[in-house]
Formats: sequence, structure tokens, C-alpha cells
Amino acid sequence: MPCDLLVFAPHPDDAEIHCGGTIASQVRRGVSVVVIDATRGELGSRGTPETRAIEAAASATLLGLSARENLALTDGAIPHDDPAARLLVIDAIRRHRPSTVLCISGHARHPDHQALATLVGGAVKAAALHKLTTASGAPAIANVRLWFYEAELPLSPSFLVPLTAADWRIKLEAVRCYGSQLHRAGSKEPATSIADPKFLDWIDARGRVWGHQAAAEYAEAFVGPEAPRLGDLRGI
Repeated sequence: MPCDLLVFAPHPDDAEIHCGGTIASQVRRGVSVVVIDATRGELGSRGTPETRAIEAAASATLLGLSARENLALTDGAIPHDDPAARLLVIDAIRRHRPSTVLCISGHARHPDHQALATLVGGAVKAAALHKLTTASGAPAIANVRLWFYEAELPLSPSFLVPLTAADWRIKLEAVRCYGSQLHRAGSKEPATSIADPKFLDWIDARGRVWGHQAAAEYAEAFVGPEAPRLGDLRGI
């Protein structure tokens, strides 16, 4: 089923944390959005892959996604140059036929974030190679735009997506779907950066800072190998 926007995330919750507001804003505008999670998050310090799958499905419904899939690559070991893994990504791009792909930025600490950025970056171009076949047999697709959304390290962005308070509320509700990963008073599970009680405050502060730059209540940051195409300079 074709979609407008295809979002790749290393683990269930990364799309929500780093570009959930943008997803919400695009769905509000009638854009069809599909999220592809690369792994099941089985290496996560808290929760289980089964719980993460339930949480991801709940978040997908809340965000209004057209579909959500999981490539079931190995958590903690996403390959950046494995031909088989690249074919999985290419096949997803060809099946969903988006005009634009979003992927987590490789400017990150997490090795899975770094690796997925490289893997998807190569797959977007390879998806146009007509003699390269994939499992679904979907035809080649060219001219797909690629942008990277901000990961855990700050970007010097190519552009910002302004967001309303309503977009941001949906984003935070989607993040809160992942209760297994967030702070829970009295939990005896290992401490993590996401389980820090101030984690959501950091997410909110980052959105407000970018929002100030974008003359909006909130915003999210993106960077890419391509130049933005502007038809109306009043939008700058």
C-alpha cells in the first residue's frame, strides 16, 4: 500500500521520541505515514520484546499511522553494510512507495542509530536499481527524498518542522505508550536514560528550544544530504 511518508526507527519508541510531533502534524494534514522499526528492542534493559510490540501498536493507533512493521534485525547489532539487511529496507521502500523517507540521524551515540542511518541511506538509492530484486517483487522506485531526524545528540539542522501544542501533546502521549521504558516509582529494573524521571522534561525542553527558532510552540529538527526544495520563500 503506497504511503506519503515512510519513517525508519532503530527500536520501537525511537520514532515517537525523536520525530513523533512531525508524524502527528503530518497525519493531521492528511498525510499517510508508515513506521518501520528495525529491531524488536530485545536488548533493552527494561521490559520485553513482547511488551514493546504491544506498546508500539498502541502508539501507532494513537498517532494514526497507516501501518507499522518490524524488520526483526538484531538489537544492538544492526548492520550498516549487510546486503541482506539492505534488501529488507529496499523492499519496504518499494512496497510502500513513499515520496519521502525519514530515518534517525547517524549523529548519535547508540551504534544502532549510527548503523541504521547508513543502512537506510544506501537503500534509498539502491531501491531505484531495476535489476535488483527483493522478496516482494515490488518494482524499483526512484526520486525518493531522504531526511534524517535528530537523535540523542543535537543537530545543526537543515530545516525545522514547526509544531502546535496539540501535535506535541499527541507526541508525548505516544511516548508514554512505552510505559515499560519510562520511569516508574519503586521499579527495581535497571536505571536507563529513558527511565530517568526528567527524561520527558528533556524532550519537552528540546522541542521548545527548536520551537523558539521556528517561531512556533514546538518544533523538531532534520538534516539531510539533499537541499530543501522551496516553492514559497515566505515559508523560511
